[in-house]
Amino acid sequence: MMMDQTKTPLYDALVHHWARRPVSFHVPGHKYGALFSERGRDMFAPLLALDATEISGLDDLHHPESVIAEAQALAAELYGVRETFFLVNGSTAGNLAMIAAVCDGKRKKVIVQRNCHKSVMHALQLMGATAVLLAPEFDRDVCVASHIRPEAVKEALALHGDVAAVVLTNPNYYGMAADLTEIVRLVHEHGIPVLVDEAHGAHFVVGPPFPTSALRYGADVVVQSAHKTLPAMTMGAFLHVNSERVDLERLKYFLQLFQSSSPSYPIMASLDLARSYVAQLSKSDAAAIVAEIEEFKAALADIDGVAVVCSRHFGVQTDPLKVTVQTRCSLTGYELQRRLEREGVFVELVDRMNVLFVCPLAVTGRLQEAAEKIKRAWRDLPDGEAPVCDASPFLGPPLSVLVPYDELRHLRTKAVALEEAEGHIAAETVIPYPPGVPLVWIGERIGRSHIEQIRQLLCQRAHIQGGSRLKDGQLVVYE
Repeated sequence: MMMDQTKTPLYDALVHHWARRPVSFHVPGHKYGALFSERGRDMFAPLLALDATEISGLDDLHHPESVIAEAQALAAELYGVRETFFLVNGSTAGNLAMIAAVCDGKRKKVIVQRNCHKSVMHALQLMGATAVLLAPEFDRDVCVASHIRPEAVKEALALHGDVAAVVLTNPNYYGMAADLTEIVRLVHEHGIPVLVDEAHGAHFVVGPPFPTSALRYGADVVVQSAHKTLPAMTMGAFLHVNSERVDLERLKYFLQLFQSSSPSYPIMASLDLARSYVAQLSKSDAAAIVAEIEEFKAALADIDGVAVVCSRHFGVQTDPLKVTVQTRCSLTGYELQRRLEREGVFVELVDRMNVLFVCPLAVTGRLQEAAEKIKRAWRDLPDGEAPVCDASPFLGPPLSVLVPYDELRHLRTKAVALEEAEGHIAAETVIPYPPGVPLVWIGERIGRSHIEQIRQLLCQRAHIQGGSRLKDGQLVVYE
């Protein structure tokens, strides 16, 4: 029998608990907001009433038997999977757990789409695994790294048939989602699981006009950041198990290892509510959402000096919630962002060429008002030659095998001048953030294109994680 997707068992249990006027002799120390800084009390008060812990009637994330178990079962039914787990440490925790679950003593080599999130890289480092990196296609319309071709996966499997898994990122940060049918078939023919970081696709369950989820293509484990596009709190995410190719008990073990033993009940309740919200979106709701976004895009397209861009690559679907605006003037995306922020408009991501807007999964009636602010911010953009679309960071070898992380642990490091780093093995990461996609991996041989891209990022004052000595013009490498 179908479950009632209007139900929100975990959220309802928290509301019921608060209605009993509980007396707290347990953590957290704010005691449902009774003890809290006066400065923030008014803003935090409604949330603190739900900020409970694992007490009678509220279940336990790490051993769910009642309301959390029911909430996760509702999510599993909605997404059509064997089992769904709530994540309170973001998709990062899910990526760490799913990769750790497949890396055992015999198989510690993993094929990875190069333009993945840094958490995928961190999982491989923690497990001492060997990363086999596949270079993605470069989309020249949007000027970003896109997807992996099935032919690239086929070639990689021919050379590395002993891998523990193939890890894909779909969609990319810009909402570009590829058809994974052929890749999943190829990988499964080798008896290997497909793990997908679908952080930006929790709403794909709605169906058209949104892209197809990796779950529908048959991926074995899929991680989604509910907080990115659903009305959920930051760090709220889902991990979906879609087959028996990954050991479920081992996966559960690593979820406990990588997640807090004091999970946030407000985050979990927001996942319960977000699942119910998206389950009740109708086709007409989705059409109305997209229609409002199309009007927003049309308003932005009228601005001189920028253009609304979208991939025209065959087989790639673009998420309607993602709107990419590309410079057609002498300003970079970073400079366009600074103008927006002076008008109080804050975007998800910028790069040298693009500004990325993430629109809400609802008809808000506010997008046209936002478009007017954007027009004011971008009034009288300077003429001149626009930045050049640079594919060099992704035009390296189609397949590269990094030095195994187990071996790197025993090597000594040194700092060298950035201009002298070419040919050395990187001992630290360089990660423009957002999107959190590593430009330089630990264990990777540094090439000239890496150095040029780092120089550009530094000149444009991009935010970079890692690169501890970049301010001094140096990179840390292995001796």
